[in-house]
Amino acid sequence: MKVLIEIDDKDYADIMSDSERNLNHYERLIKKGVPLPKGHGRLIDADALVKKMEEREEKLKDDKSMWETAGVETALDMFAQTIIEADKGDTE
Repeated sequence: MKVLIEIDDKDYADIMSDSERNLNHYERLIKKGVPLPKGHGRLIDADALVKKMEEREEKLKDDKSMWETAGVETALDMFAQTIIEADKGDTE
């Protein structure tokens, strides 16, 4: 499970600078976390957007929707920073 929490900058810096043996279980989890960049925009499910665009393209079956889908996919690949990798779910 992934959980997004907000933590004070000083508390985070203290956790990151402390040695592993001085940290409790939850502080170790925070230390292994991925910080969101300051000033980030809204976080969306880009894969869901692409899927919806592809469904729309399949439904309309026209060149315009094909170009729009390709444009969205290209823009996401070229300009959208991946902050957290997609959750692939259970592989069992």
